[in-house]
Amino acid sequence: MSVAFSLTVASLKMYFRNRQAIFFSLFIPLLIMVIFGLLDFDRFSGAEIGIVDQAQNETSAAVIGQLSDRADDLVEIEIGSLSEERERLEEGRLDALVIIPAGFGDDGAHSVVEAISDERSPQRAALAITLVAQVMGTVANERYGPPPDQPQIGGFSLEQTSLRGDDRSYTAFLVPGIVAMSIMQLGIFGVVFALLQFRQQGVLRRLRATPVNPAQFLFAQISTRLSISVLQTLVLLFAGIILFDVAVGNSDILSWVMVIALAILGGILFVTMGLAISGFARTEEVAAPVTNLVSMPMMFLSGVFFPLDALPDVVTSVTQFLPLTYLADAIRAVVTDGAGVTDIWGELAGLAAWTAIVFGLATRVFRWE
Repeated sequence: MSVAFSLTVASLKMYFRNRQAIFFSLFIPLLIMVIFGLLDFDRFSGAEIGIVDQAQNETSAAVIGQLSDRADDLVEIEIGSLSEERERLEEGRLDALVIIPAGFGDDGAHSVVEAISDERSPQRAALAITLVAQVMGTVANERYGPPPDQPQIGGFSLEQTSLRGDDRSYTAFLVPGIVAMSIMQLGIFGVVFALLQFRQQGVLRRLRATPVNPAQFLFAQISTRLSISVLQTLVLLFAGIILFDVAVGNSDILSWVMVIALAILGGILFVTMGLAISGFARTEEVAAPVTNLVSMPMMFLSGVFFPLDALPDVVTSVTQFLPLTYLADAIRAVVTDGAGVTDIWGELAGLAAWTAIVFGLATRVFRWE
């Protein structure tokens, strides 16, 4: 065990002396996160509005109908009970909640519609309130005619309040995805090209003539990648906290432990995948396209940069089972929701299944020479 530990220390020293490796494994993911975070795609997406219809009459149906039938896709409507929709708003899954009171639009009665917006998505919340006010004005004009010079007894108005929901902004979605992507890249690219270099230099062949067990050398390489994976995860999360005010779970130690554990589990999976690819690809000419063929689809189809529901259903039916999808979803659940083990058991099962499959493949194709 002391030999494996010494090899791990030596491997870590070699890694941190390689400036190019540090640049590509730490700086590039951080740069991607900053660029996409500053773009702030929240500003370009439509608003999600929850509606509680306590009136259940023709006037409320007219308001809901005009909001739902818009051709510009600026809003998405969710209708439910007050408790359900308020919970969705507080969890950050809605931009605004509109409560249509009983007696809405009744003759001779002035109804006040309550609109509660989320402070954490000001652009989309403002869009939601503006559209609701426009639709209410249109329905009021159709029902009561143009507004008179004097206040009328009948009609309705909009009263706006706000609350601070959980962070469901684009950056809160992006940061965990970038963390998962960096774990994948470090595991696959780091292992494939490192072992390829060792083979070409004859390092692995010479190891067989020394007292060093090849398994100890392999353990040191895996331990090095897992250690860097944890460090990389912490750096990216702290950058997300500082730059984008992203909270990790409930800001408790358990959430951090969960994220670190997922970084290790994901690292094991993708390091094993790197071993399998290195066993198949014996030269750099083969290794580069094969590695990109494996990693690139996962990078763009596993919900790293955009939610999976933005993809066509036929694509989502496949990509939801990709290993990076399981890792990104698990880390995102812990970071944004403070999820525990029982909340992400499906993702953990998916990671375990993929690790078993890839490990079996790696043991069949991996060669020391």
